[in-house]
Amino acid sequence: MWLSLPLAWPSLKHNWPGLKPEHQARLTLLRTQLGAGRNPEFDAVLAATVVDRARSFIAGIRAYRHHPAERNLPAAPVVWQSGATVLRDYSFASADRDAPVVLAVPSLINRIDILDIDRDHSFLRTFAAHGYRVLGVDWDAPGPEEETFGFADYVAQRLEPILDFLTAGASPVNLLGYCMGGCLALALTSRRPREVRTLMLMATPWDFHKPDASIGPHFLDLAAQMEPYLEALGHLPVDVIQSLFANFQPVQAMNKFTEFAALDPNSLEARHFVLCEDWLNDGVPLVAPAARECLRGWYGENRPGKLQWTCGDTLVDPRSLTMPAYVVVPGKDRIVPPESALPLAKLLPHASLHQPMTGHIGMVASTKAPHQVWAPLMSWLEKHA
Repeated sequence: MWLSLPLAWPSLKHNWPGLKPEHQARLTLLRTQLGAGRNPEFDAVLAATVVDRARSFIAGIRAYRHHPAERNLPAAPVVWQSGATVLRDYSFASADRDAPVVLAVPSLINRIDILDIDRDHSFLRTFAAHGYRVLGVDWDAPGPEEETFGFADYVAQRLEPILDFLTAGASPVNLLGYCMGGCLALALTSRRPREVRTLMLMATPWDFHKPDASIGPHFLDLAAQMEPYLEALGHLPVDVIQSLFANFQPVQAMNKFTEFAALDPNSLEARHFVLCEDWLNDGVPLVAPAARECLRGWYGENRPGKLQWTCGDTLVDPRSLTMPAYVVVPGKDRIVPPESALPLAKLLPHASLHQPMTGHIGMVASTKAPHQVWAPLMSWLEKHA
């Protein structure tokens, strides 16, 4: 919004770095049409447009803050805990103890609630309704025990004990990973393949230098810039993580709140928007060792995409995983671009690929998700679980 103000307009005399060639061409044409000097008529229209956008944006924020929607689900009971990490049972102990187990692993920087967002719209409880014993890892904010954890520690000291707890004298689990949780699920499966019957990966990044190979050096610079904060705080704060995601989609906040202002506040779509925003604003800090590995090792050096990422002494190589796999790559994902997630479908020997036209969060939380994402996944799982 600030860049749209007439005050910023003179900067268009210079080529902005990072613009795509087609946008640069449009910018050049626009400069020619406007002329070398000021154009009072254009400045007036631009100023009025910016004011209208700002009013709509603020109206959307106000509508969100005053909306009465609240998540109305009881917390799933805890059946296992270590440090700040708990395992919740989304079957509420109603499933047959011999029922196939589905273990869900979310991202380290978000709570699992997005997979259980509303009473009539819960991804995890839908599995339970289909006869599975459904459990989910809830990371919570890292405590003293986790302050030195890297990704290998989260796998070896949290996910592997959970796997031991679930598979002792029982069948292998059906493992589901969402976003960064998919990378951790891949690492766990690489270390313990016999205890994983099926592997389901949803919007899981793998080649971190696609679709833009120039991203690596920028993230190495970012890692260096974050180092003073990591040293001082011991973690990457939620607000900093949110600002990083905002840089991926600079105008998304303006667009989504402007669109929300126009919604019927009593609609299901408005309710889901509020619940998802509440979830986004209730993130989890990322401890410093894991943050460094993410910024440097994943985004900066692309170790997973180059098949160089190790978890402890185990190379995480999808080509070695022979169990049935299901890879969901949302076509409208801006957080994990489809080009980043698609390589997994090629690397996993027995992978089925599903590409719904949803966004990163929409595939589990939108009104279209049950039909476009959940139903095909359930159908596949019934054949393999």
